Amino acid sequence: MKHIRRMGRLPRPAQTDGLCTDITSDLQARFCFVLSFFSQVFVPLVQPLIAIKAAPTTTPPATEE
Repeated sequence: MKHIRRMGRLPRPAQTDGLCTDITSDLQARFCFVLSFFSQVFVPLVQPLIAIKAAPTTTPPATEE
């Protein structure tokens, strides 16, 4: 795959603390699912829209005659 490249030489360790490391209940599993959905699906879909709205619009300078 051409669009994937290495970020460094050594692999980074996985996150060891947080909500989704040791799931013990059904409610916690649901929260983890929603969290992963938002962070992996929803945010990448919305980022281009945010970038478009945040981009400054260039208007030509007003000339007085």
